[in-house]
Amino acid sequence: MSTERCFHCNEPVPAGLNFTLSFDGQSRAFCCVGCQAVADTIISSALADYYRFRTEPASKADALPEHLLSELSSFDAAEVLADVSQQQGELTEIELSVSGISCAACAWLIEKQLRQLTAVQQVNVNSATARCHLSWNAEQTPLSTILQSLAKIGYQASPFVADQEEQQFKTELNRFLKRLAVAGIMTMQVMMLAVALYFGDYTGIEASHQGYLRWISLILTLPVVLYAALPFVKSAWRGIKARQMNMDVPVSLAIYYTFFASAYATVFNTGEVYFESVCMFTFLLQLGKFFEYRARARARDATSNLLKIMPVSATLLNDTEQQIVSARRLNGGDVILIKPGETIAADGEVTLGSSSADESMLTGEYAPVAKRIGDTVLAGSVNHDGLLQVKVTQPLAASRLGQIIQLQQRTLSQKPAVLEKTDRLARYFVERLLLIAAATFVLWYVWLDTDRAFWVTLSVLVATCPCALSLAAPTAVTCALANLNRRGILIKNAGVLDVLPQLSYIVFDKTGTLTEGRFSVKAVQLFSPELSQADALNLIANLEVYSEHPISKAFAPYLTQKLPLTDVDIQVGAGIRAQYNAQQISVGSAAFCHVNDTGAMVYLSIDKQAVAAVELQDALRREVPELLQQLRQGGYKLMMLTGDSSSQADQLQQQLQFDTMVKGCSPEQKVDEINQLVRAGHKVMMLGDGINDSPGFHAAHVSVTLETGSDLSKNQADVVLLQPSIQLLSALLEGSNKAQGIIKQNLRWAVGYNLLIIPLAVAGFVSPYIAVLGMSFSSLLVVSNSLRLLKK
Repeated sequence: MSTERCFHCNEPVPAGLNFTLSFDGQSRAFCCVGCQAVADTIISSALADYYRFRTEPASKADALPEHLLSELSSFDAAEVLADVSQQQGELTEIELSVSGISCAACAWLIEKQLRQLTAVQQVNVNSATARCHLSWNAEQTPLSTILQSLAKIGYQASPFVADQEEQQFKTELNRFLKRLAVAGIMTMQVMMLAVALYFGDYTGIEASHQGYLRWISLILTLPVVLYAALPFVKSAWRGIKARQMNMDVPVSLAIYYTFFASAYATVFNTGEVYFESVCMFTFLLQLGKFFEYRARARARDATSNLLKIMPVSATLLNDTEQQIVSARRLNGGDVILIKPGETIAADGEVTLGSSSADESMLTGEYAPVAKRIGDTVLAGSVNHDGLLQVKVTQPLAASRLGQIIQLQQRTLSQKPAVLEKTDRLARYFVERLLLIAAATFVLWYVWLDTDRAFWVTLSVLVATCPCALSLAAPTAVTCALANLNRRGILIKNAGVLDVLPQLSYIVFDKTGTLTEGRFSVKAVQLFSPELSQADALNLIANLEVYSEHPISKAFAPYLTQKLPLTDVDIQVGAGIRAQYNAQQISVGSAAFCHVNDTGAMVYLSIDKQAVAAVELQDALRREVPELLQQLRQGGYKLMMLTGDSSSQADQLQQQLQFDTMVKGCSPEQKVDEINQLVRAGHKVMMLGDGINDSPGFHAAHVSVTLETGSDLSKNQADVVLLQPSIQLLSALLEGSNKAQGIIKQNLRWAVGYNLLIIPLAVAGFVSPYIAVLGMSFSSLLVVSNSLRLLKK
């Protein structure tokens, strides 16, 4: 027997439930009271056509708890609303991020529902980006009422706080649409007149009628050359002033060359007119530019989607008094209250209460993370079930979430070497193209056919415009960066996309990279009868307080008494020493503690005499064996460089079988090992997570760290893996290789097309129409090919 499905969300209806409604003369079943309530609201609001025309089932409609509905009122605070919206006279404009949109019918339903509110003046929903642009009178209806209205029909919405770059991007996209509309509409009108002129040439047409149609065509073409084509002229002029021939130079020449020649023929009633060619050429060029811009917009969605989780408001505590403020205006030292279900508004430290948090948007780990007094919380994560009082340590802009967004934006604005190469190649083509066009005009005008010289030259200018060549690399790089960001890989230096496909050696740190970095004490060996195991561990724990190395956390539970240490000296990658009771206390590697034995991982010495050796255990990451096998199959050589001089390094080498393993490495030794590989001609990547790995990052061609790594390593690495799995390394290499493949395909097509079309155009076999279509098709093909990189 088939399982009955929910009429609203199409999920199975649990046995024994009886949530039903009558619709179109039939009884409809629902899986929960939430779906039933939403369907009842939709049907009773005369919006039942949603169910008749939708193409996808709706998302499951979980009814919002009363306390969460009441918290929507925080968006009504004047300060918060001012930060997330813009005032246009009496109306307020806002961009909402809406969850639950599955098809175009959802967009229709949302628009219909909101237009029933008298305060709403305009509403537009984009089902592709799941965003709603709303204009309404905020004094008449508060924002919380609008959000509750959407919740009643099954959609959860919140203000989308776009950054300045995205606002500029959206504004420019609107300009593209306007220019495209002007060029498209005028092309249709002028083409109709051109048909009449063409037929008139064959069947006969009175001179007065022909002149009238030409003048109308001239007038209709003016908006195209004065508005739609203006960006090409500005770009060409900027290039000429900078003594750089960009691709818009031949484009501008072709457009205005044809327009002024046709205008001359119209005014003096001589020769032919090709106003439709001007309009069509501009329209197709703008269409290609629009698709390119849309491709970049889709690529940037991976970055801008992080803005959806940027917290908007916060509950500030002033002497136990609660005040709703904008999250962007919180400062270090402020104390905020985080209620169950709320998004944490800033990085901070829990000062009161206990709960758990969902940090999956930042770490990729979906298991709830327990939060107690003294624990760190992250902006953008969601508080689960407890009430927390948090002291802000970093304002929103400086939080981990804010830094990730800034790094992504910076990466997308960088220009890798491959882009600079294609730009130079495009300039080279433009310069040669202008020379070829001039030579073509002279050849046809003087020796071949004077009447055709103009149009053959035009075809050469149009057909060989290197638009596709200029688009070959930028669109592919942008799409590749976006796809990697979406998969949890943050590329801080876009130039690494040039290097990654050339890698031959991958160097791994051990602790916290190959292993989980969660150490625990396995065994303690004492060399002095005067020191107990508890005293030795407490002494080590006092010294390790000053370290950020993962090993230090293994001793935190053994800190039973705080000791007055002085003259603390940290040797990165070696150990820590300090003065205590007029004695020099050292903890660290065997060499640092002047011990010949290297069987343990941590040693403790007093006045250079070994008193204890501690054996630690650290679990290997589960994904490591499979990852290393994949890398070997990919032809990479693998090396492990570790500061651990104990037998654990040998055990790991025996298990994983690296091509090379060097243990007991200082940071300087790691640099030397990497430099040897570089001098041997290898392209080297280093993967690490600690402060002692940072010098090696500079020596390697590409450096990769994990989000769980030290702040210094994350600041200096080229790539940050945002999820707690180094399996992403495989996705990084795969993505870079695909990007290089797409770029090569694009370049081969662009160069091949130009080499094929140039002799045909010079010989007069390519008409202006064919030239326009060929050039536009070439550009669109390159953009479409690059968009394949957005697929997983």
